[in-house]
Amino acid sequence: MSSIDEKKSGETGACASDPAPLSGSVVASKPDMALQFLTDAKRDGVDTTSVDERKLRWKIDLRLMPILCTIYFLQYLDKTLLNYAAVMGIRKNLTPSQYSNLGTIFYVGYIVSEPITSYLMQRFPIGRYLGINVTCWGIVVACHAACNTYAPLMVIRVLLGVFEACVAPSLVLITGMWWTKPEQSRRTGLWYMQIGVAQIVGAAISYGFQHVNSTKIANWQILFLFMGCLTVLIGLATIVLLPDNPMSAGFLSRGEKVLAIEHVRKNQTGVENKTFKWSHVRELLFKDIQTWPLFFITILAMIDNGAVSNFSSIIISTFGFSNERTTIIQMPSGAVSIIATIFATYLVAAVGERALFVAIITIPSVLGAGLLLGLPAQLKVGKLFGVYLLNFCPAMLPIIYSWGAANTAGYTKRAMRNALTLVAFCIGNIIGPQMFQTKDAPNYKPAKIALIVTMSLVVVFAVGLRQLMLWENARRDKALDKIVRESVEDFEFLDMTDIENKEFRYSH
Repeated sequence: MSSIDEKKSGETGACASDPAPLSGSVVASKPDMALQFLTDAKRDGVDTTSVDERKLRWKIDLRLMPILCTIYFLQYLDKTLLNYAAVMGIRKNLTPSQYSNLGTIFYVGYIVSEPITSYLMQRFPIGRYLGINVTCWGIVVACHAACNTYAPLMVIRVLLGVFEACVAPSLVLITGMWWTKPEQSRRTGLWYMQIGVAQIVGAAISYGFQHVNSTKIANWQILFLFMGCLTVLIGLATIVLLPDNPMSAGFLSRGEKVLAIEHVRKNQTGVENKTFKWSHVRELLFKDIQTWPLFFITILAMIDNGAVSNFSSIIISTFGFSNERTTIIQMPSGAVSIIATIFATYLVAAVGERALFVAIITIPSVLGAGLLLGLPAQLKVGKLFGVYLLNFCPAMLPIIYSWGAANTAGYTKRAMRNALTLVAFCIGNIIGPQMFQTKDAPNYKPAKIALIVTMSLVVVFAVGLRQLMLWENARRDKALDKIVRESVEDFEFLDMTDIENKEFRYSH
């Protein structure tokens, strides 16, 4: 293996500092858990020649992807049940501002717990930690049925945000453990695509429960009870079935585990490390040039997501449709989300131009907001298409997830990158619902103008970040030509960060 220098370049470039040489201190720092596993396997002469790698990839996909997809499906559906309950009668007990606050307070719980849950998922077995959280939020979803006034609903929405905060960062870390960078983009797209599936299924379930009549319990309460119990069952199954990492995967032989780890060696991001390293956090916040552009791209894009998640049913209902028809009409939004996610993630895996696809996928949503703003009230079909087009912009989130994972080495840094991305996600989703003020109903003109502006800024930031990555890669190529390189075995599993590893090149 190659990499590494004793001679520090005197050049300055896009980064706040040059990549550090692979000094003895870096080598001596606690390496990735996979390194010890590979060392033991080599010592014991583990045979990998009999393992069919193609069958192994399918074996891993068929075991992990159904679990990851189901969890992401439930986390989106469960948090947006409030959107369906809005047309089922829950808003009768709430003022318009209180309903907006319920959409916002979920993300307050989410954002406060995000750094804590990211730390805990590094310290504890990630599969079991995720399963416990799924079980807990299932219980919280069921408890919504007992809350029909503002105060208890606020409390229960905070708790839902706390327990759901681990989902996206856990799934990003798990995806990075098992698949290469191009594969990560496709797998991330598959589990993120469940947002669209959840929109379709959620609308169908809501429509069905609207025809359930009971004198003792409202149909929206039955909806929350049903989904809560289903989520608890999936959480318990996750605890049993989801492995914590390739080294502990009971469904793989020892030789298969070795090949699974070797498969992701070229990522140069390692597999898992249980030692929390504050140096990685400092590097993320103060030295990494991509940190804050990605942060603001996520905020700006998720403002649109917050609007779609909490107000799409209300916007559609202003077109004059009945509650039942409003629910059914939301189903194509899920189809748009699925198509946009497939388009984004599979083309990114093939072409690799993440920044450009972030910009491209935002443009339809800008057009959608323009249709809602500019079309007269009588053109309901055109306005409805505007609502559907708004679902393109949130589909960039899997690109952001995979972009951060591909460009971040060092386990603690990856975990904290995910936490920071989710903090930005929460901020955007907090802002989104608050733009729809009661005084602006039913047209919500200021909110629609704000959506056009924020999504246009996403395009500008994405193109700018792409150029920064190109400059940094060119600077590293130039610097590497001037240094003395020495061989260090298994440097990919030394838990170096992308700034410490001079061989690392950024995806753009």
